[in-house]
Amino acid sequence: MDSKQLTVEIQSVAHGLNESLWPTDVLEIIKIRKLFGNSIPARYGGMGASPVERVRIYEAVARGHMGTALILTQHDGACELLADCDNEALAESLLPRLASGDVLATVGISQLTTSRQGGAPAMGAVADGDDFLMTGVMPWVTSARHADYIVSGALLDDGQQFLACIDTKSEGLQVEEPIELLGLTGSMTSAVRCEGLRVTRSELMRGPMEKALGRRSTVKSMTVSSCGMGMAGALLDLCQSLSAKTQALAEIVEGPILQRYEKVRTRFYQAADSLNDPAAEVPAMDVRVEVNDLISRLALSLMNVLKGSGYVVSHPGQRLVREAMFFLVWSTPVSVQAKTMTRLWQ
Repeated sequence: MDSKQLTVEIQSVAHGLNESLWPTDVLEIIKIRKLFGNSIPARYGGMGASPVERVRIYEAVARGHMGTALILTQHDGACELLADCDNEALAESLLPRLASGDVLATVGISQLTTSRQGGAPAMGAVADGDDFLMTGVMPWVTSARHADYIVSGALLDDGQQFLACIDTKSEGLQVEEPIELLGLTGSMTSAVRCEGLRVTRSELMRGPMEKALGRRSTVKSMTVSSCGMGMAGALLDLCQSLSAKTQALAEIVEGPILQRYEKVRTRFYQAADSLNDPAAEVPAMDVRVEVNDLISRLALSLMNVLKGSGYVVSHPGQRLVREAMFFLVWSTPVSVQAKTMTRLWQ
């Protein structure tokens, strides 16, 4: 795959796109290039891309349009869980269509580790014969209004969990209005509520068991950083373009800023290369902190270059600055929070 060409194709379509709208035209490029199948094994009609190929795809897509990258990663997360589930009939039925891009999937699984105040699970379930009835909320579901399937899960009274693939047209499922976000509103991220939603055995992917999510893909630990490198590239591109006519700024952008970007990107791909070795210890969290630090510095640098024009909503630069802040909150454990703050204040 020609990563640079993919980014250019996406940018040509995404330029001027209303950020609050679903990126239909950009997603068509993803479909034509068969990238909806990048995480799906070849036996199900997917690309079966290697871990390094996948992180390159995420970087290229995010550099062109971060909202599309978020949508793609959530689709891929659902496909990975389906490909590794215990219900082979379900996988064989859905994955070829998901690989082609004819249908879209997403994940709504954060509630498996998130509890409401008072100890009640965010998403509970009770047995009803051979089926289960789900009631509660999936707090954060990207693509909720456009997805055909949501891979989700619930907690039973005995503490066990299950994972299921839910048709978004199912009775008892309600997608709320998209959350008004600082950036990436076009990803149509919403809370999804269930009220007695019936999950049949044919929809069950894994469980009931203690931990239904099981082992996640090796790429999962590097997914956010992959998109982060794409975000960093987009910020750098605009910094370079805007500073080119001002020698004092150009010297800084083409000097220490570019050097820092290249150093972090080299470090990132050194870590990504180790994903192909199951025995390797991937320094994913350390890389994530370095990428967070790079994005934050680039966002501030871009705003500095933009001056007053960057404070105007109509300028595309302010959108990138806002989207950059997403990496401080996307799947961020306390260890990454603490190390990121340490790096910023050193």
